[in-house]
Amino acid sequence: MTASRTITNSYRDFQLLDLSRLLKTSVGRGPFLLVQDGCDPSDPKLRECSFVLTRRGTWLHYYLFLTLPETVRRRCAMFEGSAEALSFAANLPAQVTVENPISLQELIHDSGFEPDASDAVGKALLEQLHDRHPVLPKLAA
Repeated sequence: MTASRTITNSYRDFQLLDLSRLLKTSVGRGPFLLVQDGCDPSDPKLRECSFVLTRRGTWLHYYLFLTLPETVRRRCAMFEGSAEALSFAANLPAQVTVENPISLQELIHDSGFEPDASDAVGKALLEQLHDRHPVLPKLAA
């Protein structure tokens, strides 16, 4: 068995995914995701996983990415153009940071997804996220 490699912030290790073929509402090319397969550098068991690059410059496990509400996924990790995505990736710091369930709350907040008191759908989406990841701190009421 060969050892898996850890993920890096080197744009040479990323894959640029054009989601236009998957999203039937999309016209032309885009949106785009930057993804990478490998291991979290802080995982002592070196478990291989797929990761998505967020607009915070951090990596998010693909499975955690899928649990986010669609509006958060779009805001936190999708790029409208390939040039924008590649330019962003070229300016990442050398140090890799991987989001974890605890930091998801901050990621959601940074993406601008803050349901107000009248947003029943937004609150329901966050409750579903909390049910899937009970370690997440609750949003302040």
